[in-house]
Amino acid sequence: MIIKNNFKALNYAKKPNLDYSINEFLSLDMFNPIIKKNYFNKYDLSIFKKKKFRTHVFGMGGSSLSTKLLSQFLNPYNLGKKLFIYENPSPVVIRNALSDLNINKNDKFIFISKSGNTIEIKYFLDLVIKILKQKKISKFVKDFIFISENKNNYLRKFAKKNSILCFDHDPNIGGRFSIFSITSLIPLISIGYSLPKILKSFLKAKKLFEKSHTKIMKNISKIISYEKNFNLNILVGLTYHDKMSSINEWYRQIFAESLGKNKNAINYISSYGSIDQHSQFQLYIDGPHDKHFIFFKIENSNKSIDTKYSLIKGYNLMSTLEEGAIKTLKQKKFLVTQILIKDDFDSYCYLIFYLIFDIYLRAKFNKINFLDQPAVEILKKNTRI
Repeated sequence: MIIKNNFKALNYAKKPNLDYSINEFLSLDMFNPIIKKNYFNKYDLSIFKKKKFRTHVFGMGGSSLSTKLLSQFLNPYNLGKKLFIYENPSPVVIRNALSDLNINKNDKFIFISKSGNTIEIKYFLDLVIKILKQKKISKFVKDFIFISENKNNYLRKFAKKNSILCFDHDPNIGGRFSIFSITSLIPLISIGYSLPKILKSFLKAKKLFEKSHTKIMKNISKIISYEKNFNLNILVGLTYHDKMSSINEWYRQIFAESLGKNKNAINYISSYGSIDQHSQFQLYIDGPHDKHFIFFKIENSNKSIDTKYSLIKGYNLMSTLEEGAIKTLKQKKFLVTQILIKDDFDSYCYLIFYLIFDIYLRAKFNKINFLDQPAVEILKKNTRI
């Protein structure tokens, strides 16, 4: 992974260091699945050993987004074919998707909610059951899988009554940080991905991160210092590559829920470059100078763009648009960070570590607990039935 900043062009040379403990960071519960030996042995995954399923995932926020960001990078063509992710309780979207499919014994329906009590998961479950009944599919509950805490909640009660397979959501890992846990991995295993191979990539990324965390800390510290000194209150994440859009969405979630704890919090905007370049960039460029721009990039092997025909090779056009945006923002003296990774899953996992570490350091700087979400809990109570 390569990280580029335009500090030199901005004549900014401060090199502050944040006080942190790498041991404290890696001892966070979210890393238990890859640090603790035999962590996954408690889960009976035999149902997936000899069969691949077409899988439908129902969940809000981290309950579905963690799976989406891994799957999208591993193979974006799986989404909407082998793996369907329903992250918005829209009856139109869900009905359109399920009504057009020939649902059979090769389909699995995975409902994810840490608490098992949210109004959204109840809605997902009731609507799916109604649609399957309308399609005259019998004994469909045998194709259901629930992931929630092992408590006396709505999902567990329903599962007990209907003999539905349940997996325990680790009570010590919040939904948005469930990226390494069974919560995000069960849907991938269900469509045929190897758990050992995924864990191997996680471990490779962790080892590489451990070797480079000091260098990463210095860069992040400088970014935080610049944002503070120049009163930048908006962070804009930009992606031009299909395989990177979900990690931008996920970073937005962990940024907002982890750091949005006071009136000084920075706002995060996730932009899809090729679309927003024709809609938002006028405001970005000539609007208030209160933004830091982060580009999530994948190396483009097609470098020669000498004719209009070469633009249609791979991501050449996207790369051309991206480089034009970066050049323009630099000319306008904005802070621009480029995070460039290779097009392989190990590099992608390393980026995940980097982004979590970024949140951890920002929380240290602002002296806040980045693991709780008090406002979200109030919101859930006010929407509970």
